[in-house]
Amino acid sequence: MNLKKMRIGLALSGGGIRASIFHLGVLQYLAKAGLFRNIANLSSVSGASLTVGLIFAVSGNKWPMTDEFIHHVQPKVRKLILENCIQTSALRRLPFSPLHWHNRVKLIAKMLEEKWGITGNLQDLPMHPFWEINCTTFETGRNFRIRRDYMGDPVIGYVQNPKLPISHMIAASAAFPVLIGPYVLKTEGMRWTQDKKGHQSEIIANDYYTLWDGGVYDNLGLDPLFKIGRGLARELDEEIDFLIVSNAGAPIHNQKHRGHISISNLRRLLDIATDQVGALRSQQVYSSIVAKNKGMYLKMGLTCEQIATAYANIHESELFVGRHGLHIDEEFTKKHLLSDDTVKVRNYPTTLNSPTAADFDLIFRHGYEIAECVHRFYVC
Repeated sequence: MNLKKMRIGLALSGGGIRASIFHLGVLQYLAKAGLFRNIANLSSVSGASLTVGLIFAVSGNKWPMTDEFIHHVQPKVRKLILENCIQTSALRRLPFSPLHWHNRVKLIAKMLEEKWGITGNLQDLPMHPFWEINCTTFETGRNFRIRRDYMGDPVIGYVQNPKLPISHMIAASAAFPVLIGPYVLKTEGMRWTQDKKGHQSEIIANDYYTLWDGGVYDNLGLDPLFKIGRGLARELDEEIDFLIVSNAGAPIHNQKHRGHISISNLRRLLDIATDQVGALRSQQVYSSIVAKNKGMYLKMGLTCEQIATAYANIHESELFVGRHGLHIDEEFTKKHLLSDDTVKVRNYPTTLNSPTAADFDLIFRHGYEIAECVHRFYVC
């Protein structure tokens, strides 16, 4: 298989600043492997939307060339994340911003503009690669997709060529319930149709729609790139030939029930539901994409040795037909992070706080190595 001749789709999960850095490491590997220019579509949720937004911002709202990303964009993104804490900046500003007390998501958007330089509106983004920003529509419970040429969901309809601030759409994608709160999308002056291209009849929209974190619906961001067609046949979107899923979601840990009414309990129930949806989606990816050699699944928290062993097991179960050689290169695996470090990355908290330089580099390295190991053992 020659991935350098394929159109690659990236589904980048949520997970706060941990996910932002992990995905940045994955992108660094794709650049070093000569696959960066083959990225045709990016689907992002929450923390991943922060990463993609930063890359575009540093690049003047265009997608960078490979060398530009490696030597200029990635180092500048690292510097912005380390030196400008979005969460702390928002909390410091909140007591003096009464207009944002019940609209914290727009304060996050304002910090993205001031601290990270994420400016412009959706029409300033390039047509290639397509960037799909994922939210969850509260009113319909469906995936609300935002991109340069349209936004909406299949129940409420679509708006063509939306002219909304990029920072607002990123903040909406990261609008985690309770902590940040919803983004209210006012529809005045917008033309809504039943189809994405605006060819069908207009429909009457609500005065506003309430958008939550995209991870509430699907924390992997699979929906725009991985379709379930007629007869439940699963297939890749027509815009891509190969799918890479990068999952930096946090694991579920043991937690005690706290009283009868607790915000912590509500968050716990949401985490459980999100984890179950993620597990089902991951199984779909393995059975319909990875097993058929149409994609890769990058899971945070694994060691290179675990990935190599999993490849050997899959090969022996004949899911990969026509492959040869199960020898695991121990010298290769020893160069990568050991179990204690991968567990540390996996357990890093899901926040928007800036990490230490050491933690940034550890998470970044882990993302890079996961991509390298999966590419080596599953595809090459």
